[in-house]
Parts: sequence; structure tokens; C-alpha cells
Amino acid sequence: MTASDLICVGNAIVDILVKVEDSFLKSNNLNKGSMYLVNNKEFDKLISKFSKYQIKSGGSAANTAVGYSSFGGNSLFFGSVAKDNFGLSFKKDLNDLGIYFLSCENNFLNKNTSKSLVLISPDGERTMCTFLDASVSLSLKNFDQSILKNNSILYLEGYLFDKNETKKSMIDLCKIARKKGSLISLSLSDSFCVERHRKDFLSLIKNFVDILFGNSQEIEALLNGQAQENINSIVEIAVVTNGPKGANIFKANDSTFIPPIDGLDVLDTTGAGDLFAAGFLFGFSKKLTLEYCGKLATKSASNIIQQYGARPVESLSKLLIT
Repeated sequence: MTASDLICVGNAIVDILVKVEDSFLKSNNLNKGSMYLVNNKEFDKLISKFSKYQIKSGGSAANTAVGYSSFGGNSLFFGSVAKDNFGLSFKKDLNDLGIYFLSCENNFLNKNTSKSLVLISPDGERTMCTFLDASVSLSLKNFDQSILKNNSILYLEGYLFDKNETKKSMIDLCKIARKKGSLISLSLSDSFCVERHRKDFLSLIKNFVDILFGNSQEIEALLNGQAQENINSIVEIAVVTNGPKGANIFKANDSTFIPPIDGLDVLDTTGAGDLFAAGFLFGFSKKLTLEYCGKLATKSASNIIQQYGARPVESLSKLLIT
């Protein structure tokens, strides 16, 4: 196995996409834009309410790996699936895209590949109800340390903090990456996830993280209501997105505003943050300016929200010359 420029680590999840009205979210006590952890029974109860849906391989960090590869980068995904049809489909989708899947394949018969019911509102916002099963069996016994090299980037998704096993694996991976001279990047993933694990997130970021991604709500939750500008007291580079209002990149005492791209036909915001990170990290790996990285990230996110699903249907390399 050869070393990779970007090693993405996260929950291996199959997305089941459904269009819903806001009234459905309200009647089921779901806050728009949030991610809920549900058990298998709750998942089956929700999905039984629909007769039509799309099934696509997903998972936040896996989507970032796909986006990075679509730009022309060399990426790898480390995660865990079960030996079931969803697991086989997930592996095939990544392999077909030229991405190596380093899998902690689960051998237990009572485990299933993790799945997420993605409820897409008329405005394109997505609300997720996720059943985590095999994806939380993330053992470093299956991790080949040779894939990390000096200046490669280890990218972690914050959703992993919701299970103690994967939280420990994240910390251990960061220690390995530090010894290898790799950069470490973290996506906060969800404001409710940050609120649940704020203390642990702060510890991880202060001790290991070089590049932090989060939207304004996630950063606010992390800083307990402090101004965004204070984020550089705990991390070298912070990239803060604010939906249609653009993004800000904070480094030291400087900040760079990245304007949004207007006039978009927003169909589905699933994967917007994942593809934003892919664009930024690809630019960063090529030693481009932070402003260019931010603009490339914005183009990438703008591209994905104009289609259904979190993985690009056309090569993102075209964004490099526009």
C-alpha cells in the first residue's frame, strides 16, 4: 500500500435520501439541519413512512475523500462496514472512484453497515437520522501506519466523537500522525455533537489539530458563545462557513473573507461541508494561498448543492481553471 496525500477517517455510512416537507420534520420532533442518532427500530419506523427514496454511499469523511480525488488528489478512506449488501455497495462505490478503502470489516453476524436517513427539505437543507452500527468498530489494528507520511493530511470527522471506541481511535491516530510529521485536520460535523463533547473536542484541537473546519453554529458551540475571532487561541488555521453568507478563514491575527457564489439552484445541501473541506484541503496540499483554498472550497460546495447526493457526478478538476 502506498502513502496517500489525504487520509480521511470517519463513519462508513450508506445514505438513504428522501424529499420531505417541513411539516414532516415538525410532526416527528426533528430540528431542521441536525443529525440524530437512532437505533435500528427507530430507523425502520421512520423509513417505513416512505415508499420512494434514493440509496447512495455516503459518510462525511468518505465524501471528502471522494471530492479530493475528484480534484485529482490521492486520497484514502479508513472506516468500517459489515459483510452485508450495503457494505459491499459502499466498498464498490469507493473502489470504482479510484479510492482505496482501508476497511475494519466487521465479522459479527449481528452487525449491520451503518445507514443514515437523509431528509431533504424544500429549501435543500438536510436533516439526518443515523443508525451507527458497524462503523463504530474502528480498530487501529487494521490501520497501516505506512500510509501516513511527512506533510500528508489526516482528516477526521467530528461525528466519530459520539462513540467512545471511535473517539479513542481518533486520539490514537492523531498521536501516530504527529510522529509521522503529518498535518491533522478536523471537521466539527454538527453543533449538537460539539455540545455533547465540547470538553473533549477542545482537548483534541488544542493538542493535535492544525486545520479546523466548522460552520458558525458549530464554532459558537465550541467557544461557548465567544466571537469567532477567538478561535485562533486554540488552533492555527480555522475555516468557518456561514452558508449563503460566505466563509471566513482565521490564521493568527488575520482573517480572510471568502464571498459566496450567488444565483445557485440549491437542490440538496447534503455534503456541502464535506466538499468544502475537500476543495480547501486540495488547494492547501498544493501550497496555494489560503484565499485561493477558500475560493476553491466555495466552488466545490456550490457545485455539490446543485445536485442530489453528496458525491460529485462530474470531475471537480474543472473548477481549478474557472
